[in-house]
Amino acid sequence: MRRVLAIGGGGFLMESAPSPVDALLLELAGRGRPRVCFLPTPSGDLPEHIEAFYRAFDPRSCELSHLAFFRRPGAGSVALAGFAQHLAAQDAIYVGGGNTRSALAVWREWGADAALRRAYRVGVLLAGMSAGAMCWFEAGLTDSYWGAGYQPLRCLGLLPGGCGVHHRSEPGRRERLLAAVEAGTVPASVAIDDHAAVLYEDEVRARTFSWADGAGAVSISLQAGRIEEVPHECQRIGAGG
Repeated sequence: MRRVLAIGGGGFLMESAPSPVDALLLELAGRGRPRVCFLPTPSGDLPEHIEAFYRAFDPRSCELSHLAFFRRPGAGSVALAGFAQHLAAQDAIYVGGGNTRSALAVWREWGADAALRRAYRVGVLLAGMSAGAMCWFEAGLTDSYWGAGYQPLRCLGLLPGGCGVHHRSEPGRRERLLAAVEAGTVPASVAIDDHAAVLYEDEVRARTFSWADGAGAVSISLQAGRIEEVPHECQRIGAGG
């Protein structure tokens, strides 16, 4: 089965306490000690993001690694020679937040886009937060064009439609996404709040999770010339689940 866990915001890169979505990632990855590889490309391989990844997961319960294109190899890093084989052998791949446009360009240069597509086809769970959620869809509305506001961006296209992240958390995101879908510059989209995530199975939305009051996701589309927002039914995870 092909699966993607798209996280609107939250998890180990945004929350100081252990997050329910990080536990969900390991649960979905399966196996007694799943192999999880972190791609911090959208942040330019920010050391703080890499350190947060290794703090968030107990190495006794999972086998951790990371793939960095901007930094010299260090502890846990994957060799750039043969990284495609490493990705295909993982149980889960997690992409961090940052600049979606820059990450996609770096992946194309290194051939990581093809490697991620191959990993997806062979059943590796693909996951990520913010930029790491948007990248899997056909398109998204992003602030990656620094200083130019929110702009449409073509992404990897593993999942149909568009994606919006931090949907109701950052001023202007919701309004700009609604306008973009109405104008046709972004396709019908899923919009995900902070503290919410959407699971896709074989390119079909399967479940939506939340771990904070009021958090969730909506599907946005143009119907008979009118914009529609349809809230997802959410499964609560964590202490309140």
